[in-house]
This record gives sequence, structure tokens and C-alpha cells, in this order.
Amino acid sequence: MSAQIRSHLNELKSLVLSHPRVHGVAIRREEVTGARGYLRIRLLLQSQDVVEVFVYLVERGDVVHLQDYSLHWQHSDGALVQRWDTAPHHPELANFPSHTHRATGEVEPAATLTWNGFLTLLQRKILEKDVTDPSTERTL
Repeated sequence: MSAQIRSHLNELKSLVLSHPRVHGVAIRREEVTGARGYLRIRLLLQSQDVVEVFVYLVERGDVVHLQDYSLHWQHSDGALVQRWDTAPHHPELANFPSHTHRATGEVEPAATLTWNGFLTLLQRKILEKDVTDPSTERTL
């Protein structure tokens, strides 16, 4: 079992478990075997929004790489706020497979993320977003 992968997954769990805007954490699945690690968690935010987090890590040599990920942020009624992921269903986009889905239905290229970039995205775009920020509110 990879101690480095376990350390990365623990870092993510510590971040969400200690964040004041996270009111609930459900670990859906966690697995570390050999040079691979997988974590799927569901976060309930202070605003009652839900964030589904999925990461798949691989270790090559002495370096851990973020192979695949998804950050799916939605309102409590299921309406999408935004999702960032690496699902290979938009090969026409620059930076394939990294892309983002907007609430408007648009799909756009997204930056290829390292592990630190993934954690920064989670913190800055979701966890530290002002719960009254109008950019995350729906228009009726």
C-alpha cells in the first residue's frame, strides 16, 4: 500500500472535515491498493448545497499523480452550479479530458490539474465561496 497516496487522501479528508462551511461529510468509498488510490465523498455545505468529490490517484516512481477527478457542485434541489471533471466525453475540447460543465449547460475546457491544483480549486471555487455570492444563486 502506498503511504504517499494514503497521505494525499488523508489531506483531502482533513481539509473537508475541518472546514467551517462543510456541515456533513459522507465517505462513499475509499480504496488504496498498491500504487493506486480512490476516494469518493459527499459534502453537505452550510448553504445546503451538495458537492460530490471523486479522485483517482496513481503512483509512478516516487511521485503521486492525479489521474482522474470530479467536483460536482449542486444546489439542494439538484440544480447544477458547476462541475469540473476528466470524464472522456468531450474530446473536441482543448485540454481534453479536463473540462467544466456550467449551470447554463455550456461545457468548456478547463486547466489540467495537479493534486495541489485540485485542492486549490476545491477551496477557492467551492468551500471559500461566499454562501450569499450571487454568482452561485439561481435565477428563476
